[in-house]
Amino acid sequence: MEYFINYLLESSVILGVLTIFYRLVMHQEPLFKFNRIFLLLSLLLATVIPFIHVSLNILKASADETAGFVNLLDTVNVYAGDVRNTVIPAIAKSKSFGWLYLLGAIGLLFRLFLGIVRLGGLSKKATWVNIKGIKIADLPGSFNPFSFFHVIFINRSLYSDDDLDKILTHEMAHVKFKHSIDVLLFEILLIVQWFNPFAWLTKHLLKELHEFQADRSVLKDGASVGSYKNLLLFQATGARLLPVNNFNQSITKKRFVMMTNKTIKNKAFIKTLAASLMIVGVGFFFSCDNKPEEEIAKSTLKGAEIEQVFKIVEVMPEFPEGEFGMRKFIAMNVKYPTDAQEKGAQGRVYVHFVVSKTGEVKDVELARTAGFESLDQEAMRVIKAMPKWNPGMQRGRNVAVKHTVPINFVLQSKDGEKSNEDTKDQKSHKNEVVVVSYNKH
Repeated sequence: MEYFINYLLESSVILGVLTIFYRLVMHQEPLFKFNRIFLLLSLLLATVIPFIHVSLNILKASADETAGFVNLLDTVNVYAGDVRNTVIPAIAKSKSFGWLYLLGAIGLLFRLFLGIVRLGGLSKKATWVNIKGIKIADLPGSFNPFSFFHVIFINRSLYSDDDLDKILTHEMAHVKFKHSIDVLLFEILLIVQWFNPFAWLTKHLLKELHEFQADRSVLKDGASVGSYKNLLLFQATGARLLPVNNFNQSITKKRFVMMTNKTIKNKAFIKTLAASLMIVGVGFFFSCDNKPEEEIAKSTLKGAEIEQVFKIVEVMPEFPEGEFGMRKFIAMNVKYPTDAQEKGAQGRVYVHFVVSKTGEVKDVELARTAGFESLDQEAMRVIKAMPKWNPGMQRGRNVAVKHTVPINFVLQSKDGEKSNEDTKDQKSHKNEVVVVSYNKH
């Protein structure tokens, strides 16, 4: 559950950052194709990036500090006041949160299902006409024309031939650009992130962009700006069906302005470049966890087998969610001891442990102290609490393998900066591998 909450949090932040950028920088630019790509990429990044973790080898462990340690794993930095270590576990343990989230998701799923069922009901009442390969569902009643994939729903008797041509051109643009796919994708996003205001805002901005694109198609087809504006103004207000592209959606000054907005090449180039860099930057920033590249254990086969406990084997043991999952488990389960915080104690604890041939973590012992007992005890406690690993294998059989993991306890000032002692400590360990840590902001 904690991983899912962490996913929702990171996904929401990514979508929020990109949506704010779009609203401030790109929203008023008539770069409709590029803007659509930007919004769809925002959805893609928010969905996929939380699953991606790019490794960066920032520093490497120094030989003098790590000499004698077997299968030295990457350092896990634990910060006092780590929000994710306290807030996310608390939310995960809350049954009310789980039920509330599930209720919202089911509600949005039902809304989508109901909209599609209603469309099916309307289809049965329609008189069908085929124009230029597009199916026209001619329906009685007063409602706003709309499209859904390759079908346009309209009451043709309400419009003059001239107005009907404009409306059909508009709706055919929605069909041509496959806007219904965008709408469905964001409806699915809302089911997962119904609580996220940026998800609703992004959907609104995208549907608004759809209207801009369709309006331009009508004007390119030869309609005058004045007559088309009059048609928009006199469109009747009708009930909105989900999920559809509605001709009358959001009739505001924005659509009128965008009809005559001209693209300034230099300005458009700069904004397009900035938006492209923003997409790349956000993707890199949120996928990069400073995780060092996986290394072969530094031990050799000298004295490899001591009472059937190996130092290095053909297939090394692996934590269920991999190395990143192991570090994440430690970071989210270690609690910075209160007495250590009060006395300003910090330091690096090295813990030995054995992954048995059945995957259990056993024989946990202190390899090197941090100089403060509660820090040592907390590090050993969380290692003992680790779930089963996938055991190591040697010559086709499961074997026990010994590991060492460093856990670095770091105090921070109120503004989130590391203490001077920690800064000096890291400078003195220039080759230390620094693993992702979640600082309080």
